[in-house]
Amino acid sequence: MRTFRFFYISLPFFFVFFSAVSQFQDQTATKKSVRILSKTLIGDDGRVYACSDNDFFSFESNGSIAWSVHMNFKCNTDFSPVYSGFNQMLVLAENRILRVIFPRNGTKSEPELFFDPCETILGFAVSISSSSVYITVKNHGLYAYNMFRQQLWIAEPKIERFGYRLGCRKDYDNCTFNSRPVIDSCEGSIYISNNEGELYSLSLRGTYYQWIQDFSLVDPLFTVTPGDNGLVYVVFPLKSLVFALDSFSGDILWEKTVGPLAETSASDPVIDSNSWASIGSLDGTLYSFSRTGELHKIPKNIETDSVIQIEPLLDCSGYAVYVSQTKLEGKIDHVIEDYTYVSAKKPETAVFSLVVPETRSIYWSQSYSDQIPGLLLDEDLQHFLLDERIVLAFIAASSSGNPFRCRSKHEKLSSSCSFSEPEHLDIYIGNERAIIWFLLFEFVIMVLFATLVRFCFVFWKKKKLQDRPFSAFLDKRRLLHRKSREIDKTITRLQSESTANESMVDKIGDLIQERENVKRKLSSTYSLGRDIDESKSKLKDYVLPLYGGGSRSFSFRNRENESITIFQTPRDESSSEESYRDEHYDDVADNEHDEDDLDRKQKGKLLAHSEGSSNDGDGIASSRRSIYLKKRSLSLKTN
Repeated sequence: MRTFRFFYISLPFFFVFFSAVSQFQDQTATKKSVRILSKTLIGDDGRVYACSDNDFFSFESNGSIAWSVHMNFKCNTDFSPVYSGFNQMLVLAENRILRVIFPRNGTKSEPELFFDPCETILGFAVSISSSSVYITVKNHGLYAYNMFRQQLWIAEPKIERFGYRLGCRKDYDNCTFNSRPVIDSCEGSIYISNNEGELYSLSLRGTYYQWIQDFSLVDPLFTVTPGDNGLVYVVFPLKSLVFALDSFSGDILWEKTVGPLAETSASDPVIDSNSWASIGSLDGTLYSFSRTGELHKIPKNIETDSVIQIEPLLDCSGYAVYVSQTKLEGKIDHVIEDYTYVSAKKPETAVFSLVVPETRSIYWSQSYSDQIPGLLLDEDLQHFLLDERIVLAFIAASSSGNPFRCRSKHEKLSSSCSFSEPEHLDIYIGNERAIIWFLLFEFVIMVLFATLVRFCFVFWKKKKLQDRPFSAFLDKRRLLHRKSREIDKTITRLQSESTANESMVDKIGDLIQERENVKRKLSSTYSLGRDIDESKSKLKDYVLPLYGGGSRSFSFRNRENESITIFQTPRDESSSEESYRDEHYDDVADNEHDEDDLDRKQKGKLLAHSEGSSNDGDGIASSRRSIYLKKRSLSLKTN
């Protein structure tokens, strides 16, 4: 696995450094007047929002206080205010979340209590698109509330699906979430980690876990930053590693090694609108990575006695970042076992720069040592403890040296989200024409298969195959086909002879009748299809002989509605011989004595008897023919 390689050869780093706040503090201010500001938030209006003790402040970009609101609880300086929409801010104060409403027409409103779990709050985040607040409560889980303070759902790190555990695989009983939630506005996802080093991706709309990535083999201590560009950046401060994950699947796309990093809270990268992620290092270098992992080091010429110990800040346009670099009197690196310690002497100057990571261009840079009055024009900030983090926030809010047009957060988000029109949605479907032909081929195969199944089902239900071997059925079919061919040859030979007499006509008629019997068997009982119901086809298969005076001829009729009446006449020896000959033909045709053959024999006898003999005389024959024709005409009229 990839993670093992970095686990063994990468060196974690600890940073031993002191803040340079004394360099930026008015030496004449008394100790009682110094207040500590929380982490700041720069709004779209160019103001800086922060809290201190029991007050919430809104500063102008020059450091003057625009307005302030008193709170009943002391704010937590480790968390910055979060904009919640509708001119409102959410602030964490003494494990409670307060909602601060901006003053309207000079009228201030008291902050209202938004959430009080009576437990430790590890962090929270706000999704403007879903109008929801997501809060991590220690040892409880992730809570989702709407802006009306109604609970939507609760998520826990322990997940079981179909009998399988998807999270907390090492210590299921003591597994909890241990980080603040972060929101990917482009993907509509929440990222949060547990105390075992597993990273979760959840949907904003509910407790649907999209993926879980286990980083326990790398380091359970890491920070997560959504790129809003189809990527999620995971930083391991002790390992000096940066991983880029696919926000859709959680797969690791690339990993890079950077210089030693500061504390965990200051190791989050900043992502600009060009989809470059920038992170500062204690070696004084700004490491910037493109979406594909291309690395830019800024500046190219690194000063050995400089560090970057705070996070860069995005400018108002979204295309550049402000960086604070501290120059020291000296810096020493110590490697003890697998750890590197950085010791620093007194800071000399702070260099603030405006950098475009994509082009490595530095548009503005200025050094400050004790010239704070020249930078901050208003005296309101003299009552607060200032460090590089606070000063950098006001420089970014004032857009110092910025040649780019400012854009709103919505415009910047739309620009960065355009990079996440991702590869995982661009599904390769191949050659459409080949696919169509393949589907057509599959359809034909399915039709043929269905036809074959139906044929087999019908075929094996035939009476001739019941309790009889299949080979006997095939032998009988071959015998009937051979007999049909022989009869055809005989008929052709007889018709080709020049002599034509009554016996010749009689013989041809008998052969034609025998051929019809053979064909009937091949098309019914010995066919490859279903058996034909004889009761429905008796009228169709009758063979009606018509007497023509001194000679005989056969006319084959097939009319269902024709009514035929046959009179029995006295027989002589010739008629008996004819009847015997008909029976003999049937017996030769089918030695198995089938029921349908018996019916045909009886029918043949009846027809033979009705035919009579030519030896009875022309008078008898003529009277029989006239009586028959009269009966037939009467029957046709009746029908």
